[in-house]
Amino acid sequence: MAIRSKGFWGVALITVSLSVLWTGLSRTFSVFVPAKYNTMFVDANTIFWHVLAPVALTYLVFFLLMRRMERVGQVYQQQPLIVHRGVRILFAIIVIAMILFSLFNLYQHLHAILNHWHHNSLARLLFAFMSTFFVGLLEESVFRGFALTEFRRRFNEAISCLLSLILFGFWHLPNIIAGAPVIQASLQVFSTMIIGFGLYMAVRLSRSIWGGVLMHWFWDFALVIAH
Repeated sequence: MAIRSKGFWGVALITVSLSVLWTGLSRTFSVFVPAKYNTMFVDANTIFWHVLAPVALTYLVFFLLMRRMERVGQVYQQQPLIVHRGVRILFAIIVIAMILFSLFNLYQHLHAILNHWHHNSLARLLFAFMSTFFVGLLEESVFRGFALTEFRRRFNEAISCLLSLILFGFWHLPNIIAGAPVIQASLQVFSTMIIGFGLYMAVRLSRSIWGGVLMHWFWDFALVIAH
């Protein structure tokens, strides 16, 4: 039986709902461990209640939704081959640059952590490591897995990529619910569209959503441990 594809607004409704779900859970869990948006990664407790638990639960909801919609195979299927050699080279250069930038951030932030090591540092790093994995898994599954492949049913690759990037950017606007300042969340909409294009390149180069998950995971981990 053919699976009916969803249009832009149908996909947008799903992505926005999931974003509101995780940010709403994060805000709700403030009753257990109070924290502001910019202090979510300050220690293991805030990371668990405000990032790891909400994102993991949201991924579970997403996975169950994909099963109901018969989309699990589509989300994790092999990505199409990049035919043009020049495009592959360009994508590889940008992805390598992103990896080097993340390595630089990781070195700088780990160096600072080691110089100010205390009894909670190891737990904080471990929970940051786990939470950023689930963030990468959720967001890559939703956007480079579900949204991108869903749009490919109706549009060419360029339009499909652009639409998935737009939704990826606006995915971060409900961070306001989790306590992000309006200006910060608004800027994230645009900055994450740019970063999302690099993650799209990683997915296309690896021909697997897992290339994007690993890249996303490494990028976020190298950034958030600075908190």
